[in-house]
Amino acid sequence: MKKRDIIILAIMMIIIVIGIILACTIGFNKQLRYSDSQKIDIYVGEEVDLNKIKEIANEVIGNNNMVQIIEIYGDMVTIRAKSISEEQKNTIVNKIKESYEFEQTAENTNIENVPATRIRDILKKYVLPLSVSGLIILIYMLIRYHKKGLLPVMLNTILIPIIIELVLLSVLVITRIPIGIYTPSLILLVFVFATIFVINKIEKLPEIKA
Repeated sequence: MKKRDIIILAIMMIIIVIGIILACTIGFNKQLRYSDSQKIDIYVGEEVDLNKIKEIANEVIGNNNMVQIIEIYGDMVTIRAKSISEEQKNTIVNKIKESYEFEQTAENTNIENVPATRIRDILKKYVLPLSVSGLIILIYMLIRYHKKGLLPVMLNTILIPIIIELVLLSVLVITRIPIGIYTPSLILLVFVFATIFVINKIEKLPEIKA
């Protein structure tokens, strides 16, 4: 292994170790939809303008919030934020009542706690297809490059993508980039680039003489 490769590998290992420590202590930073939060549901009884409700939520609790229609008729909304105080809840309901007539009052509107979604639950539906794809790629690589030695081909095909994915997750937890709906796509994209890198690396390996 070249000195440059050793240095790069050492840096990657340091990043992974730091990432594991931070993941076990403070955890990943998650987008609001996946983190511990609070919500209120408001039944308006008629179709609502989502943009108008969003403006009210932004004004009262700040821009870090989610406003969604949760009924097929568009007459009920849920407002979710990291935290919602009683005063904020009352203000939101009363401001919405200025634009819409409905029976629900601030007093009978409850603030509900929403537990965080675990990282493994966010990614679990991608584990099987990624594993199957990895197995197919491994079998192909062993057949295609068997003359370069089964062991080095297997090690490169398995370890390099795993190390690169661990570096990606470590960078996410270190930089506090939020884990969100696009994270699985990023992981798949990095897996593709890692596979291309593995192919290029194995192509350069010398064939084992019989």
